[in-house]
Amino acid sequence: MLLKIKVYKRKYFIYTMEKKIMFELNPSFQKKIFTELVSKYGSSFEAEKIINVLAGTIRGYKSFSGKNVPKKILKDLIRLEITSEKEINKNKIREFDAYEEARKNRKKGIKAIRKKYKHLRKQVPSIKEIISYENLDFSKWMEKYLHLTNLPFRETKIEKKKNYLSIRYSNFAKEKFRKFEVKIPRNFQLDKEFIYFFGLWCGDRAGGKRFGIINKNKEIIRFTEEFLSKNFQSIEKILYMKKGIVSPCIKYDKKFEIKNSMNGWALSVHSLNGILSSFFYYLLSNIRDFLNSIGDKSPFFAGLFDAEGNVSLYNRSFRWSCKKKELIKEYSEFLNRMGLDNKYDGASIVSYKVDVFYDKILPHLKNKDKINATLFLCKGEGEPQKIYIEVLKYLKKNPFKTQKQIAKGLKKSKVYSELSILNKFDFVTYESYPYRFKITQKGQKLIGG
Repeated sequence: MLLKIKVYKRKYFIYTMEKKIMFELNPSFQKKIFTELVSKYGSSFEAEKIINVLAGTIRGYKSFSGKNVPKKILKDLIRLEITSEKEINKNKIREFDAYEEARKNRKKGIKAIRKKYKHLRKQVPSIKEIISYENLDFSKWMEKYLHLTNLPFRETKIEKKKNYLSIRYSNFAKEKFRKFEVKIPRNFQLDKEFIYFFGLWCGDRAGGKRFGIINKNKEIIRFTEEFLSKNFQSIEKILYMKKGIVSPCIKYDKKFEIKNSMNGWALSVHSLNGILSSFFYYLLSNIRDFLNSIGDKSPFFAGLFDAEGNVSLYNRSFRWSCKKKELIKEYSEFLNRMGLDNKYDGASIVSYKVDVFYDKILPHLKNKDKINATLFLCKGEGEPQKIYIEVLKYLKKNPFKTQKQIAKGLKKSKVYSELSILNKFDFVTYESYPYRFKITQKGQKLIGG
């Protein structure tokens, strides 16, 4: 029994959908009773008025193109003395619930489709089969993936050009099928740019069939636009922002206000390209094979860091945020191979290998804030974060203060980590015990005084 719920002005009404009992009858008997019905009232149009069934439907039952007859109609025929319950039972092949029958058939159909596409997915080439001479052969992957996209109600057509494939397909969107025409390079060169973008996409990918990145950093946004344009993509920008905040001064095509816990805003830079999105999900699902097939993995983990990483100045570490168990395992293993020994703290993959990060990851980063934080943490260079400037300015006005006094003066719980790094790179010095800190000439130069 199927249940439905209707809502009227916050009042809930639950009702049941009655069973629709159908009869499959002996063909000759079915033809006989509906022929008698039409003869009795002169035509199918007159019979329509008597049993409230369309004339065309009556003719269908008569010619047996309508093979299953509702129980309600047979009750009317018994009432009109055209047949009897005894005759119906004698000529009944089977009796069934139409809704239950439809559910079973749908279940069988889904099972058959899944079996078919499971077989087709096995034919999709492996990563190793589509990588050769530092090129990723998209067209080779698409040849097999095409069988998965060509459903009975949808067809994908491909036109081969010199450097790209022109693909026309339809997809179900907003309760209707929408037609798409996209371009995708026949080959992707596995250079630092592509490997970085893939890492970035793994961390900050746009949702659904949108192929691109969602971020707020201007360097990341600019890089994404350039990458998409270079690879024949038509760019769309959607601004997502917390309700009530002022819109940032950036260009966008659409804007959506979010009521949940979103902090500030973010810009989705993407193309409407479900096939290219599927290709990148295929790469992600084979991440081990992909990383094993490329040489320098640093650009990938730099892109992933620009998307999901942060520089921890408190314990001099670098963190890649990650929640998926299978990815934690793979990322951790490859980072270890690169010399970035790490551990997982329940939310992030954490590495304390400052010098290795500086040598291998930093050269590929694009987010200027993360670049500056890394430079300052590793070498005392670049533009320091605000808290360091605050400590130095405080010490310039208030020399020979203890760590507790400085923290209290700045209304912080502690500033031990900041003082440790500032001292390491000779921006502050200390004397006596408990340590009393003062700013150095190098520190004064950093704050411009």
